[in-house]
Amino acid sequence: MPLTNASSKFVTHVSALDSTNDTDCYVVPKNFSSHVEHLLINNNNSSNKHFTFKYYNKVANTTTTLISAHVITAKTSQSVFTIDKPLFLHAEDKIIIAAETADTLTVVIAAEEFYDPNR
Repeated sequence: MPLTNASSKFVTHVSALDSTNDTDCYVVPKNFSSHVEHLLINNNNSSNKHFTFKYYNKVANTTTTLISAHVITAKTSQSVFTIDKPLFLHAEDKIIIAAETADTLTVVIAAEEFYDPNR
């Protein structure tokens, strides 16, 4: 169980998807749990683009596709998780994103990490 009365740290990770391969956009550090408060995917291209979103669970050693081939309209952004609809992750869990086309999407993840000595 995370120590919520201990100090937490806020982190922001930005990943420019420079290939069409799965990209580990965020990996929770060992001995931490994480509250993903915002996951934003930006399409700065003049055409609609697709992305696939996967979640890797370290304890179960499984990867699950949560969103497949979802379209983002040209020159727009889309919030997948927000502070009102967060995602909770544990030590070494991952957020994995794949772009349909290289060099068109950028992923921004803002999270709060809590020390979890049991993880």
